[in-house]
Amino acid sequence: TSEYEHYTNLSPWLELKERGLLKEIRSIPLRRDDGSLDLTRLGSMIDNQTKIVAVSAASNALGTKTPLVEIGKAAREVGAYFVVDAVHHILHGPIDVQALDCDFLVFSGYKLFSRHGSFMYGKLDHLERLRPYKVTPAPEHPPEKWELGTRDQAQFAAIAGVIDYLTWLSEQVRSLYSGKFTSYSGRAKELKIAMDAIQGYEKILSRAMLEGIEDAPGLLQIPHVKIYGLTDSKRLGERDPTFLFRVKDHPDDLVVEKLWTDHAIAIRSEGYYSKALEIFGIPTAIRGSLAHYNTVREIRQLLRALEKME
Repeated sequence: TSEYEHYTNLSPWLELKERGLLKEIRSIPLRRDDGSLDLTRLGSMIDNQTKIVAVSAASNALGTKTPLVEIGKAAREVGAYFVVDAVHHILHGPIDVQALDCDFLVFSGYKLFSRHGSFMYGKLDHLERLRPYKVTPAPEHPPEKWELGTRDQAQFAAIAGVIDYLTWLSEQVRSLYSGKFTSYSGRAKELKIAMDAIQGYEKILSRAMLEGIEDAPGLLQIPHVKIYGLTDSKRLGERDPTFLFRVKDHPDDLVVEKLWTDHAIAIRSEGYYSKALEIFGIPTAIRGSLAHYNTVREIRQLLRALEKME
């Protein structure tokens, strides 16, 4: 795993180790200077004793994207399962499980404008061969043997609505994608176009957060704001638009309260169940978590408000 995982991708493995079912848990180190993973240590992390490599597609606290291609390749070379936690990243860009060649990928619907509830992709041979817990009369074949009880139909209706929305979004930008994603067709192509468009727009938002917009200085230019993670505007492709920061001499919860009461800006401060905050030695921090419904004007309002908190 890695040092910036959400604890939902740590605690299960820790419990298995406590039960004696795992011998060792290794974590790819987090670089303190830029919030990325230190892949120079990958060879010592993944070897012939490794059974499972489970990593986030992106850090839910720092926004750093995980280099899944490199890590997946290392996992396959030693015959380990490659599991991707895409909960945080699912909203921010296209994902192709076949191109990644991951064994399993999971995400939560509420991160994609849907209802709470989990979704899992798994390679068919794994779904057929592995034996998850199930009640005795339940079917022996996938996907039913992986599903406990009656499915929540409202959840499927909600995620279907999300797919319809993304399809509509792809239609708005289709003219910009002539000759692109030619290996896809139908709804798969429409989803790739929509998610790529979202990713491109969110890079604009990320640049505004870091460098500023109009008369508002970026997070990098506000002296009393400390950012944790990737801050290089030339590396926006390596991050999602999620920013972790603190304001000097201001408790995190009071910053959040002031932003809401004085500026009607909703933002959060907590630990986000992320191992990353432990690595940085901070109990909590403020997280600006942007999505494609946000605007540059809203970012300007946030930056101006933070600038005034000297």
